[in-house]
Amino acid sequence: MTASQWYDAIATKLHAVTGVLSVLLIATSPWILMGRRLPPNSSGWNSWHVYGGLCCALLAVAFAFDVCRQGQWRQFYPWIVGEWRQCQQDLQGLSKGQLPLSGGKGLLSVIAGICLLLLLMVSVTGVGWWLAQGGEYALSLRYYHSLFANCFAGLLLVHALLGLLHLRDFFD
Repeated sequence: MTASQWYDAIATKLHAVTGVLSVLLIATSPWILMGRRLPPNSSGWNSWHVYGGLCCALLAVAFAFDVCRQGQWRQFYPWIVGEWRQCQQDLQGLSKGQLPLSGGKGLLSVIAGICLLLLLMVSVTGVGWWLAQGGEYALSLRYYHSLFANCFAGLLLVHALLGLLHLRDFFD
């Protein structure tokens, strides 16, 4: 198996694996007790969160790379190239009680793209916090990590609920 084939086999599972690991990290985060550093005698939850988070950060980067490599960034970030039409149509449809369509460059795709950006910000601040342990920026990075994680958790819930709209495509 070539490196490209190996990566393609993994890339097809990145969305699901990253999502499941993210949900597990979010679900266990209330039991995390860390400040400036990971204590030497830390609980299993703290160690799980730190090292699971590092794995999730690597997966998030790989997922973002895959999105960019396959050109899907145009679907998730149409506003970068000034394409607002489908998203505006979805918002106008929502105001009339119509659910947005799945796929394309519409609202659901833009929400998924923002979710990925938030996951990357959670990853960067989490890894930064881990690297800055005990340093003067550790608590600031912890604050931003928590802020981005809360935003990500909320948008991930929205993304999951909107993902259920895909089910209606099978019945229409």
